[in-house]
Amino acid sequence: MTASPYLVLLETSGNQNFIFSTNKLKENIGASELTYRAGTTWVLDAVADINQTPELRKWGNSQELRQILRNKDLNPAIEQGNKPLEIIIATSGKALILSRTEEDAKDLIRRVTQRAIAEAPGLNLSGVFVAIQDWDQTNSLDTAIQDVHKTFEETQPYRPTAEARFLRLPIIADCSFSGLPASRLEHTPENEQVPISQVSHSKREAAKAGIRRLHQIPSENTTPKLINNINQLEGDVEWLAIVHADGNGLGQIFLNFADCLGTAPSNREYISSYREFSLELDECTEAAFEKAIQETFKPNDKAVPLVPLIVGGDDLTVVCDGKAALKFTQVFLTQFEAETEQKREISKIAEKQFSINRLSACAGIAIIKPHFPFSVAYELAESLIKSAKSVKQTIIKPNSKPITPFPCSAIDFHILYDSTHIDLERIRRNLQPEATTYLYNRPYVVTELDKLKSAEGKDWASQHHWSRLCDRVTRLKSDPDGDQDRDGGVKLPSSQSHALRTALFLGREAANAQYALIKGRYSLERFAEDDEKKSLFYQSQDKGQINFHTTFLDALDAQEFL
Repeated sequence: MTASPYLVLLETSGNQNFIFSTNKLKENIGASELTYRAGTTWVLDAVADINQTPELRKWGNSQELRQILRNKDLNPAIEQGNKPLEIIIATSGKALILSRTEEDAKDLIRRVTQRAIAEAPGLNLSGVFVAIQDWDQTNSLDTAIQDVHKTFEETQPYRPTAEARFLRLPIIADCSFSGLPASRLEHTPENEQVPISQVSHSKREAAKAGIRRLHQIPSENTTPKLINNINQLEGDVEWLAIVHADGNGLGQIFLNFADCLGTAPSNREYISSYREFSLELDECTEAAFEKAIQETFKPNDKAVPLVPLIVGGDDLTVVCDGKAALKFTQVFLTQFEAETEQKREISKIAEKQFSINRLSACAGIAIIKPHFPFSVAYELAESLIKSAKSVKQTIIKPNSKPITPFPCSAIDFHILYDSTHIDLERIRRNLQPEATTYLYNRPYVVTELDKLKSAEGKDWASQHHWSRLCDRVTRLKSDPDGDQDRDGGVKLPSSQSHALRTALFLGREAANAQYALIKGRYSLERFAEDDEKKSLFYQSQDKGQINFHTTFLDALDAQEFL
């Protein structure tokens, strides 16, 4: 190229607050849809106008979007010189674009951000660009990508927040849902007029299109179908769950992307791999989502009690029937790993980064009663996924310096029986009656143990494996006749389960004493965690200190949900 191009980054920030700032599921879905459009629809429409390529507007689902981005005629290489812009990636809330000139870079940012202000007030969308130094030099694009992200972070503190757009003078009525200044009156299902903000109105307007788009992710052949009436979800289930899943080690991969490609790549090779990796990641998440629906719900179900909020990249956020959440998430994580193994670009880069040809993900599941505030439940799910991601420090690549996580998927969950305690740290502190005694064994590893043979920390994975929890839950459940558990032993009565639960909170000695008292009558040896079958606890060692853990209380909590 005679002149080096510019790299443009368009990205949203504060997504969690924007999507979950109200407790109305319809607004949550609409906000998710607007965030998705910010990095996809609005970007492609702007590029279509600047490049004079109207075909970029002609897509209706994520599969068609990927086809456009891969199409060298519709999205030609910037080096060809016949189009001023080339899209590298366009995904929910984020896009990277190459621009031949500074003027086109500014024009692109102007078009997209102005549309965001008009169609999604309250969404924080910013655009920055940097010049690529010497396009023909190896790794100059990789350096530019790091520079443009650094520039983005540096400019954020100087920008007014989205909330600063909504002034309070003159005094205006509050929105009934968001607390922002109201801009109009809207009729409720009870035909009452309530004040509503422009932010809430735009989210509600986008909700129907969001549901339609997300319903297209499972293919037409997938049965059963997702629920259409989102209000029906809250009315038909006893428990609701917010499931949030996120890929492991992706930040590290993108940080070292040039190194993951091996021999020094040209900028064109870098773009091809970067784009394909991103698109394959989308495909893996969508395929795993579809598989989880098929495995969890019955084919004859008229409507699956599940509403997807985010499905794309390495992210998944859904609201679903709490009774199905644990199985759905376990299947999703397992299938996500399997899908990434089959993708050419992902498996190649994962092999370079982790010495294993797959990726992994972790999930947090907050199970709540219907009508419990979504924003609070999502914060709990966020805390749970952080807990699940602790496996990245425990299951690691052998002899790696600095520590490199080994691909390992895990789940942490909490069933909120008592809404007075919603802080995870406090919840877990209450499950520690003694300094070295833990009444929980979470998080649980869902990756098959055979796949962790070469990892450091595989013994920890074995003690925290999902099969260990499922095994104990099976033993707590009765057979169809109700006299035996599903393993053929004498079923543990609920009164004795309650007695063991009470004893656990009195400490390890009290729990073991209660266990010894009744173990002969109810075949409790199958719940023993030690080698001698005398205790509900197993030992672990951390920095020279011996700790005691039990799976029994986790199984008691989960038996209704597995």
